Amino acid sequence: MVKIFDMLQNDSRFSRLVEIVQTLDEEKILQGDGPMTFFAPTDSAWDAIPEPNRSMIMNDRQMLSHLIDFFTIGNHKCTLDMLLKKNVVETVEGNNIMIRKTDRGTEVDGAVVLEGDIEVENGIIHVVDSVPFATLAQAEQAYLSTSR
Repeated sequence: MVKIFDMLQNDSRFSRLVEIVQTLDEEKILQGDGPMTFFAPTDSAWDAIPEPNRSMIMNDRQMLSHLIDFFTIGNHKCTLDMLLKKNVVETVEGNNIMIRKTDRGTEVDGAVVLEGDIEVENGIIHVVDSVPFATLAQAEQAYLSTSR
C-alpha cells in the first residue's frame, strides 16, 4: 500500500501540492509511519487564491510550511464520519478546524470535501476544493508570530 506522499504524487490533481511539499523537503513527513489525517487541496484550490496573495504564499517557504501543518492532523487516522462526530479537531499547527455537514456537502473550515476517506498505509486523505481563507489567515498569523 502507498503512503500519503506517494498517493499525492501519483494523482494529477495534486501537482501544486506535491511541488510545495518537495520545495519544503517535507516528503519524509508524509512518508512517515503515521497515522495521520491529511486534507489535500487540489491544483484548482491553489489557483483560486487571489493574486498577489498566491505569489506571496508560494514564494515564502515558512508560510507554506505553516499551511502544510494546517492540513495535517497528527497521530489520528480520521474518517469523515469520525471527524463529523468530533466537529472540531486540532491540526499539527495547533489550531482547531471545524468539520460539518452543509447543503454543499462535508466542509472543513469552509472547504468542501470532494473525495474523502482515501486510505493509505500511513493515514487517510480527504481531497478538498479550496484552501480556506480562515486557514490562510491562521497560517499567516502563525508565520508572523514566529518571524518576529
